[in-house]
Amino acid sequence: MKPNFSGEYILNRSASVLGAAASSIATALLRIDHDEPRFRCSGRFATVADAFEFTFELFTDGREGSTGHWQEDALITEFRIGTPEAPAVMTWRYELSDAGRRLRATERICGGGRDQDNVWEFRRSEEVLDTTTE
Repeated sequence: MKPNFSGEYILNRSASVLGAAASSIATALLRIDHDEPRFRCSGRFATVADAFEFTFELFTDGREGSTGHWQEDALITEFRIGTPEAPAVMTWRYELSDAGRRLRATERICGGGRDQDNVWEFRRSEEVLDTTTE
């Protein structure tokens, strides 16, 4: 059974390992709705002066256009970003630990002059009811 990532997660800034480009992030919140094979994530990342939000949905079942896949118990997502002149690839690896109370989101951006690696550590904001999915 694969883990179910559904829940709301709050950034543990002191446990995260962020590169220079992400070091100004002070707070972050992720909301994940995971109904295998559908994975929907929305987030809000904030600095002291500014914030940005995003939402995406993908599928993990290999359907055409899908950008998510499983690597054992980790969910891997991949996005093409940047411009045609400066393309880049952003990869995220999502993993649960501590009986689903912790989420590690490992980010890697390659290309487009934006190369960076970040390890974002989050804690679940509610009790874990079910950490598996069919």
